[in-house]
Amino acid sequence: MKPKFHFPTYRNSIVLPIVTIALTVVIFAADTFTETDIAVAVLYVAVVLLSVRFCQSRGVIFVSLGCIILTVLSYFLTTTSFKEVGLINTAISLLAIGLTTYLALKIESAKHVANILTETNRLRDALIGSVSHELRTPLASIFGGVSILADAPSVINDHRLASLANGIRDESMRLNNDIQNLLDAALITGQGLRSRRDWTDPADIVNAAAERIRVRYPTHGINLNLPTNLPMINVDPVLLEQALGQIIANAAKYSPSHANIRISANVKDSQLIVSVRDEGLGLSTEEKGHFAERFFRGQRHVGKIAGSGLGLWIANTFITSNGGTLDAQSSGEGQGTTIRIAFPIPPTLDNNGLFAEED
Repeated sequence: MKPKFHFPTYRNSIVLPIVTIALTVVIFAADTFTETDIAVAVLYVAVVLLSVRFCQSRGVIFVSLGCIILTVLSYFLTTTSFKEVGLINTAISLLAIGLTTYLALKIESAKHVANILTETNRLRDALIGSVSHELRTPLASIFGGVSILADAPSVINDHRLASLANGIRDESMRLNNDIQNLLDAALITGQGLRSRRDWTDPADIVNAAAERIRVRYPTHGINLNLPTNLPMINVDPVLLEQALGQIIANAAKYSPSHANIRISANVKDSQLIVSVRDEGLGLSTEEKGHFAERFFRGQRHVGKIAGSGLGLWIANTFITSNGGTLDAQSSGEGQGTTIRIAFPIPPTLDNNGLFAEED
């Protein structure tokens, strides 16, 4: 077994306290026994800053008080005849020591809080990921079982049983989507997101995402307008399909039942642009500025439409990681929303594998 080496941390090392004491003695001697017109005691700020590295907050305060006492004591012990200069230098030094102590303690406090938040977020994401994975297996069994049950002739012929089975299936599908959102959020915040890009036909991605959402929202009309000559794009097809699915699902969720969702694609200014247009609730001015933020939900939707505020944030993150951009356009509340995804189109390759100019 290899030996484990533990390097001493600053707070456990004896080196910094010795250096700090030695520096304090040197500064006190220079301030007391030399006749200078500069505020030598200002150098005590270095002592305070060093003490932050190996002392707790109370210790730093005691070190700072010690430096203040030494500064005042040095003023009375100095033999120079320029007492006015010494008084000014002492005042400057005391001010510098006090401000340095205050700022140093504030910075250390902020670092401590940031470390706690980072660790809390890491543990939260790990817990979310673990619990979500554990929920997927029983949920898959429930969804599979109720799907078979819903298609059984005896259930189909019984209106109440059919309604109950379909309701369970729909809620299982919604719960599965929520769990997937939690897993995606944990993946993103855990810095585990890795896009595996490949040359892909965007029509395949759009069709796959649209078909998946049709199953979840069968009453909505999802209309596709995709040219047959769309250029290939270098993206991660799995992440992009998930992102587009989030956008289409969001359009369906915030649109009336039986409303149409129009998905189109075109090439403009050397970019592939995929647009998702709905006939739903639209965006207010506030919502336009925050629509892709994590956990953001418009106040008019809270308590009325179920959601976590993760969908568009996940979609935006997946799209950005693949080199694309996402933006939203809306004429206002109740006037629908258009989400646009744009990807740059690289130069085409000729038969020799060289980049060719486009006409």
